[in-house]
Amino acid sequence: MKTQVKQDTSTELTTPPPQPAALEVATPGGCHQVPGRLDFVEALPGLPGRTAYDLQALDDLGVLFAIRSDPLDGPQIRLFLVSPHVFFPSYTPQIPADALGETSTDQVLFVVVRPADTDGEAPTANLLAPLVVDPTTGRAAQVVLEGDHPLQAPVG
Repeated sequence: MKTQVKQDTSTELTTPPPQPAALEVATPGGCHQVPGRLDFVEALPGLPGRTAYDLQALDDLGVLFAIRSDPLDGPQIRLFLVSPHVFFPSYTPQIPADALGETSTDQVLFVVVRPADTDGEAPTANLLAPLVVDPTTGRAAQVVLEGDHPLQAPVG
């Protein structure tokens, strides 16, 4: 008796995972829509191999956010971000126009926040090296500023 092997000739289409929805971010000039996926021009210091992050809103005001690294890049990393003008109204750093590797005049600024410690120490924000995002493309970079900006400015 001859056994016939049936070949599967169907082609399964694979679709890329959906991109996270755009989010509203409060800025000094009003709200900006920012893509839910941020692609950094280079890995953040201390986080090699991770350049893609999903942006998540943690409030309804467009002020508090988290970014999470892609789980395919290794153990997932989460960083907390704030829109700095709310907590630091006089913070108006000079960001180079080519900070994102191209000339971009429309930029949204975030600062990384270290959460409060269990010993009651207040959260702090890194004002020396903000994250800059192109709100159209989601291209992002961390920029180390010239001048006297604190690395651990108390939030609140």
